[in-house]
Amino acid sequence: GGQYGTSLSSPYAYYYNNADGTKSATGSIYWWTMSPYGFNGDYAGVFRVLGSLNPGYLSYDIVGNGAYAVRPVLSLKSCATLSGNGTTNDPYTFEIDDTCASKDN
Repeated sequence: GGQYGTSLSSPYAYYYNNADGTKSATGSIYWWTMSPYGFNGDYAGVFRVLGSLNPGYLSYDIVGNGAYAVRPVLSLKSCATLSGNGTTNDPYTFEIDDTCASKDN
C-alpha cells in the first residue's frame, strides 16, 4: 500500500509492474484504486495513484471527474495455487481446493 499525500521514494509493487521495478503499467496516466475515499451524500471519492510525472503519488478524486486507468486487484487465500504465465496463450489460473476453501486465510 501507499500513504495518502506522498510520492514514492523507492519502487513499490502497487505502482510498478515489471521485473526490475522501473515502469508503470499506465505511464503518465493516473489510475483508480479499488479503495473508497469517502461519500458526502452527493459524490463518491476514490483513491487514485498519479502517473510517471509524479510516480505513485496517492491522492483522491471524485468519481467521474477524470478519465483514469483502472488496475484491478485480486485478494487470494494464501493456500490458493497459481498456474500459467499470464500470457494470452497461457493465462493465469487459480485453484482453491475444498481444504483451502474452508481455511480462514
